[in-house]
Amino acid sequence: MRTPITAAVLEEPGDKLQLVELLLDEPTDHEVVVRTDRVGLCHSDLHYLNGTLSIATPAVLGHEAMGTVEHVGSAVTHLEPGDRVVATVTPSCGLCNSCLRGRPTQCVRVDQLRRRERPKLLTHDNREVEVLGGVGAFAEAFLASEASLAKVSDDLPPSVACLLGCCITTGVGAVVHGAKVTTEDTVAVIGCGGVGIAAVQGARLAGARRIVAVDAVADKLELARRFGATDTVLATDPPTTADRLHEILPDGVTHAIEAVGRPQTAELAFSILAPTGTATILGLMPAGAKLSLSADALVYGDRIVQGAYMGANRFLSDVDMFTDHYRTGRLDLDAMVTAELPFTAINDGFAAMADPTTIRIVLDFRPEHP
Repeated sequence: MRTPITAAVLEEPGDKLQLVELLLDEPTDHEVVVRTDRVGLCHSDLHYLNGTLSIATPAVLGHEAMGTVEHVGSAVTHLEPGDRVVATVTPSCGLCNSCLRGRPTQCVRVDQLRRRERPKLLTHDNREVEVLGGVGAFAEAFLASEASLAKVSDDLPPSVACLLGCCITTGVGAVVHGAKVTTEDTVAVIGCGGVGIAAVQGARLAGARRIVAVDAVADKLELARRFGATDTVLATDPPTTADRLHEILPDGVTHAIEAVGRPQTAELAFSILAPTGTATILGLMPAGAKLSLSADALVYGDRIVQGAYMGANRFLSDVDMFTDHYRTGRLDLDAMVTAELPFTAINDGFAAMADPTTIRIVLDFRPEHP
């Protein structure tokens, strides 16, 4: 028996999202139905919306979600109706070699965890609707694997709890898990959107002695200072930007975190490294994108370029860690929520992301939201 729900559907890249009624399937053995409470608008969603990244359509986007468990499958063990949960697009089995080595975002069974015999969503004329990342949270309710959901405490405000699913997990996670920044390190964060600001906060949490925020928009640099950046560089062309950073730190930085998703900014991250430094690339790029790096700088300087997909997070334990840092005031989540809008204003929310002072727009799914 399928349940009718309202969802924001992408019919074709470049189109506005359309609010339509879809039919949500019942949970399979290891799945959970979550009634959506809040969802953050992520630049990854925007990339699919405008066609920079591809997804089969029609599709329901949205992945940075917090909600309440409504129904559980027969084999679900750690969740029950009424639990408040945050979703992730990186479920893990906990048993494969990647999981056992502490790299659950590289779980080799992730496709198996998402696989199901029936479509999660159908239109009334029986068309299958794709869901982003096994979640598809731009809807009144969504189906997700139990492995994709972590409980959150009742005292964590829903508007900031949703950020733990992507923005904070990726930005802070990249610093503490991917780059493993310490108090000896100097860090540059390239791109000061939601993930970049989270990375700035992660570097501050890790005790980095210098944190340089790099962005092409001056207003974003001012925001980065409020969240812990010690220095800022207004980006122009990559060579000039690199020169400006070397004026601040002549030897370069020990860690560069790229949070934009362009080959040019990834190459910039590498170019500003000190010898033995590491560039951690977070931004999603179009399929087939390539980087051009100096072989001399790579080989003679022992420099490293690495990815940290979704911050190399350890989601089920990270949520508790982030919650504790939030409670003690070391992680400022409240100030990252620029505005809350009703779900029905989702297209306005995406338009608001163009404002340089926007960090995160959060959608409120409560019917009574004005």
